[in-house]
Amino acid sequence: QCLQGEPLRARMAVPALTVVTFYTEGEPHDEGLDLRDVVAELRDLLFRHGMTLMAYCPRVLADDAYYRNHCLPTSPDEEEPGMELLPNACKLGYYAWKPLVICKALAELPARAMLLFMDANIRKYPQYKEGLEELPLTCSHLLDNCKADIFVPLEDGIWKRIRNHCKAYTLSLMNADTFNVAYAPCICVNRVLLRRTPQAESIMQDWLNWCSQRQVISPLPNPNPHSLCLFHTPEQAILAILLRKCVLKGELPVGWPFFSYAEGTRVFRLSTLEQWPLPFLERLRRRLRFMLFFIRHACLSVLRRYPTTHPFWKQFPLATVSYLMKFAFRGFLMCFVPLPPDC
Repeated sequence: QCLQGEPLRARMAVPALTVVTFYTEGEPHDEGLDLRDVVAELRDLLFRHGMTLMAYCPRVLADDAYYRNHCLPTSPDEEEPGMELLPNACKLGYYAWKPLVICKALAELPARAMLLFMDANIRKYPQYKEGLEELPLTCSHLLDNCKADIFVPLEDGIWKRIRNHCKAYTLSLMNADTFNVAYAPCICVNRVLLRRTPQAESIMQDWLNWCSQRQVISPLPNPNPHSLCLFHTPEQAILAILLRKCVLKGELPVGWPFFSYAEGTRVFRLSTLEQWPLPFLERLRRRLRFMLFFIRHACLSVLRRYPTTHPFWKQFPLATVSYLMKFAFRGFLMCFVPLPPDC
């Protein structure tokens, strides 16, 4: 069930929203893409709808001790398994800058002010531009309805779990290698929404601290890989674990975050987000459909007729056919694994 937008008059009482992002400028400043024009466009779009953008880049963060120690590009000594889907993660410090820029932005806001982190690259992901005119309303509604000072959406929670997006060693180091944590749905950190409160700041500081530990955030070391792991999502896996543990400890309400991206989209607006958990019959329908989808594509890959032009697989243009075959088989198997009781 998707949320419905509210009357225009309800928007008038919505608190102000600040958006924070991170971008690269390309050579000679850093090893990333030149996204300055993209950030300028995003800033203009947000300004039109009454929002402020705080944008950080490597050059701006160059004097920050945390950034210098934990976020600079690295050159792995060996191939990082399963990272075909995130080939540039090492060049971007495994995204350890994400909690850093959020913490910096929070520190500049008054108490209880709303802050949204969002990925900057609206050129690569044009869907990110949808719903910007309703963004303050969307954010206010989500925080009120998730009964917490932090919200991060789920995505494809039927099969996309922490287990298959986090290396086994990180789960072990974070004391999270349990069914109730590892097999919970995984959040999607392209957007992180907060109010500036002690709760939100504490969670962000924990995230920042864990992201500073290279053996936790990077794909290696991983001495005992789990057979269901697809790939390691560095900063996302860490935050997913922290937030899931907050739910289990009663620091976030049971059922949090209550909303997910609609199937096949990452549009962040009330009319397209889905309430979670899904109704029983819808959950069953999707489980069966994903099973059929993954097993069909896995079998096609064995016959070397892998449907790489399918919209789902086009998300991963740098992945090899053999990797996509493993992805499909593991996605199929994950569909059989039940969700924890409160998910």
